[in-house]
Amino acid sequence: MRDGVRTYLTLHSIAVVGEASNTAEAIRKVIKLTPDVIVLDVNLPFMDGGELARRLRRLVPKAKLIAFSMHSSEEYVVRMARCGVQGYVIKDQPTSELLVAIRRVFRGGRYFPAGMSAALLSTAPKGPPEK
Repeated sequence: MRDGVRTYLTLHSIAVVGEASNTAEAIRKVIKLTPDVIVLDVNLPFMDGGELARRLRRLVPKAKLIAFSMHSSEEYVVRMARCGVQGYVIKDQPTSELLVAIRRVFRGGRYFPAGMSAALLSTAPKGPPEK
């Protein structure tokens, strides 16, 4: 799947600076390459995608994160948003959705599946407690 996604993105003028087959390799490459946008899988061997997102937030705070997952449930989307991703794309969507998400997130926007706004807003941090 990675080969197809990389080829598609490259054909649409997205520079793919690296890819990894496991979390340790991903962390090493992200530190070395400091990409602008990181697309990460939610289901990873040895480490949960949410935990990887948290680590990447600390290691490369300027990088934008997009979760790329086969899971379309609200639970996964909200959890990854809480872990710091700015986008979430479901793998069974056309690859063009990932392209749209990368471009939007790169420009400072957010990209989440349609119909998830209420769930995502309900997880947003609240202001300081009233006294």
